[in-house]
Amino acid sequence: MSDFLGQVDDLVSDESGQAEYGHEIAISAFTNEVARLMDEQGVSQSELARRLGVSRARVSQLLQHKSSPTLRTMVDVAAALGC
Repeated sequence: MSDFLGQVDDLVSDESGQAEYGHEIAISAFTNEVARLMDEQGVSQSELARRLGVSRARVSQLLQHKSSPTLRTMVDVAAALGC
């Protein structure tokens, strides 16, 4: 655990690190909320992919933080989930 905290301290010790950390926190908050809404609404990854017109693999990448969504993608996902 202390190694992790040391890595976080290193990450946020300079301005570029702080910006990157803020970016990662925002993406994480977004994907966590998407996952929560999907669960609440009973929407599968396949169904969300269909609504978005993308592959299920693309939705999986989004939810697993393997890619950073654009603002347009975030808006499209929110709309697909009725937000």
